Amino acid sequence: MESIAYIVYICFTLPFLLGIPVVRKESRVILLFIIIGMSCCLFISELDGLINEWLGLSLYYFTTNITPMTEELIKMIPVVLFAAFISREREELLTIAFVTGLGFALMENSTILVKTILVDGHVNYIWALIRTLGAGLLHSLCTTMVGMGISLIKIHRKLVICGTFALYSMAVVYHSIYNTLIQSDYRYAGAIMPTLTYIPIVIALIRIRKSSSAS
Repeated sequence: MESIAYIVYICFTLPFLLGIPVVRKESRVILLFIIIGMSCCLFISELDGLINEWLGLSLYYFTTNITPMTEELIKMIPVVLFAAFISREREELLTIAFVTGLGFALMENSTILVKTILVDGHVNYIWALIRTLGAGLLHSLCTTMVGMGISLIKIHRKLVICGTFALYSMAVVYHSIYNTLIQSDYRYAGAIMPTLTYIPIVIALIRIRKSSSAS
């Protein structure tokens, strides 16, 4: 059987690529970074497989210690490059960061969905909600937090190196906590953790945008 991940990748990225010449310039960037996020997911899934095969670690140890580091690093790279060479404006960075994580989550969830159906024969609405509001939202949140931080670092240029590393570390720790909880007796706490983080971030962004438009 052909690799499920590559089949899912082709099914999603080709329509996005075909849409890039059609949509407006602003939307092209969004579609492009969704594709980049999906590409990051595909790349890191292969890399993680090679690393785990080499290290021979248990699935639990690998997903709670190694996976957060590799995934957050590869997701952060497009955001950092965008900030370094294109724009450090907060709104643009937040958009790019969020859709990069969104593309990553879309690829991951779609692949896991197909594999779960093939193995178990079915999934239910609870499974879908947990995957979407849990791991799905997690990836967008982590890249968004990095994007928000980078937009602040531009004010204090001396903090670029240590600040970027701090943002990466924050995303890794958050991701690791989620992966640990979701595989423990407190899995429901892990499942709602991204949503509980997402709500105050959105409220804060709405207030910031309102105050900016008022001034």
